[in-house]
Amino acid sequence: MGYGHQYTATAYATARALGLRAKIDQEQGWHKTLSNVGVNGVTGISASVFWDLQESGTDADLLNESGVTTLIRRDGFRFWGNRTCSDDPLFLFENYTRTAQVLADTMAEAHMWAVDKPITATLIRDIVDGINAKFRELKTNGYIVDATCWFSEESNDAETLKAGKLYIDYDYTPVPPLENLTLRQRITDKYLANLVTSVNSN
Repeated sequence: MGYGHQYTATAYATARALGLRAKIDQEQGWHKTLSNVGVNGVTGISASVFWDLQESGTDADLLNESGVTTLIRRDGFRFWGNRTCSDDPLFLFENYTRTAQVLADTMAEAHMWAVDKPITATLIRDIVDGINAKFRELKTNGYIVDATCWFSEESNDAETLKAGKLYIDYDYTPVPPLENLTLRQRITDKYLANLVTSVNSN
């Protein structure tokens, strides 16, 4: 092919989604879904998908309700849809799953230093305090709504500790995406009173 020529090739949307997921992770954070983010290099889709921002029951809506993220055309092409195929409401949205993965990896990798150290009260407190400090940072930066780490005496009895095992618990709340924004319009005459008052006050 000579210089200056262009050609169109068909590519799988999943490949674009993976690339966009990595880009969003770097530029916005893993708490943001890939929905409503422009995709570079896409000039068309193999099957038309009807979509309208202010209309319900479109092709895109039906796909989204079935847990399918699609591509729509709006200022170029962009993915549309936050949901996964999971039946578990705790993993309803893509970023809920992503948050769980990132937190699990982050906490494990950040505490390799503690593995094989002597189990002492100081070590346990250091682990719990360190995780809670990280949670505060993530909350401040908007990556999670909130989270807490704690040491459970019930889970760490003498036999457990004797066997060299330590259980540290934490819970967290991921940031939900604004999937459905409803703007409710009302007509009122109450502001006319303000208009009359402002005229008489001058």
